[in-house]
Amino acid sequence: MRFRKHKFLAAIFLCSFFFTALVYADPVDEYVQAMMAENHIPGAAVAIVKNGNIIKSKAYGLASVEFNAPVTTDTVFEIGSVSKQITAAAIMLLVEDGKIDLDEKISAYLNDTPEAWENVTVRNLLTHTSGVKSYTTTGGFELSKRYTVEDFIDELSKYPLDFEPGSAYRYSNSGYSLLGYIIESVSGETYWEFLRERIFSPLKMDHTADRDPQFIIPNRATGYEWEKNRLVGRDYELTDLFSAGAIVSTIDDMAKWVIALRGQSLLQTSSKEESWKPFNLNDGKESLYGLGWNIVDLRGQHVLRHGGQTAGFAANVSRYVDSDLSIVVLANLGTQGLGSDIALGIAKIYIPSLSLKSLKPSASSEPTATRAITVFLNDVLRNKANASVLTDDLIIKLSTERAMAENDRILSFGKITKIELIDLKFSDVTKVYQYRVETEKKLMLWSFSLDPTGKISNISLLEEE
Repeated sequence: MRFRKHKFLAAIFLCSFFFTALVYADPVDEYVQAMMAENHIPGAAVAIVKNGNIIKSKAYGLASVEFNAPVTTDTVFEIGSVSKQITAAAIMLLVEDGKIDLDEKISAYLNDTPEAWENVTVRNLLTHTSGVKSYTTTGGFELSKRYTVEDFIDELSKYPLDFEPGSAYRYSNSGYSLLGYIIESVSGETYWEFLRERIFSPLKMDHTADRDPQFIIPNRATGYEWEKNRLVGRDYELTDLFSAGAIVSTIDDMAKWVIALRGQSLLQTSSKEESWKPFNLNDGKESLYGLGWNIVDLRGQHVLRHGGQTAGFAANVSRYVDSDLSIVVLANLGTQGLGSDIALGIAKIYIPSLSLKSLKPSASSEPTATRAITVFLNDVLRNKANASVLTDDLIIKLSTERAMAENDRILSFGKITKIELIDLKFSDVTKVYQYRVETEKKLMLWSFSLDPTGKISNISLLEEE
């Protein structure tokens, strides 16, 4: 009888344990681990800051698959273009010092700039409105070349401006590298010395530094790519990203960064307001990129965010201003947009109104277009799209190995069970449809663009949940 009583008590204990685990299951952990499994992410780290306090700082998976080394909150990841908001902050510190004028021509701070750049201002570089061609689209700027500022300007001067300064927005890593050289010219220090002195040391971001492989960085994560259905090491012929994207950091250091942005310990209020406002193009239209930040109004939430991508790494910092919520994601897989996708998914846990379920269908049902796009989407996901309805550029885009691998991933969500038109926008040259697409396992938001001939010129998966 005593033995049976003990077995009964043990059973009660186990039931209580599992019930407690179920009640206290962390939805963020569940979501991040599900995303890691689905996207083959070796390791990741997440920080969530609410009302200026870190409410979660968590590490997941492996920093090194080869050595079976786990990610910790001290693991050092490349943050890619999230570096741009730090470079922009450094510029604003020099503005506060009276050493830089945002609307001054960059030739005032850099020697031997080409004549074609004579109207490019510091603000143009910060807002990607300079027209200076991004070196990541040209090749020839490998880290192994160790360019000086003179080399960099000389090499970049070979390319004409993409457009008149201030007339358009086009993302340019070149602009942010030039900003790094301006920081050096004005401060009399190297870019890295200035960041350490004015940002990293005051904020106690002790593990934030230059990614250059020549440096021995304790706890540095290994970067990976997912190619041909297997995990591979990243390409080590690295581009010299310098002040456009060469910072490495830990999840705890990046949490300190977002806390500092919320308070007054780093930048004056006027500097932050300047950083987080849209840029007015020459024709008066707004470009929704501030000084190192994308500016988004998403389903009633004002959002300041920026993603980062380097070979083998993905990152994102997002600030949901109205909810006083900041999210940082770092991962050691170089899939485009991965950090941003995870950050948005986490935000939806805290702000349910961000869910795709909250979107209301458009009053215009567009039944003919909806039927055609439903057929097209089913076909393209099976890599069998009718080429006659696509532009040549889109045919090329959909034919890459990466695109076909992504289609296989989306097919795993199951068959499409419902498709609803959410939005339709017209411009002089395109119609852009947004559809909420429901499958057996996931809800997605897709964008389809039609050119004046009626051909599909672009297709993009914007969100999934």
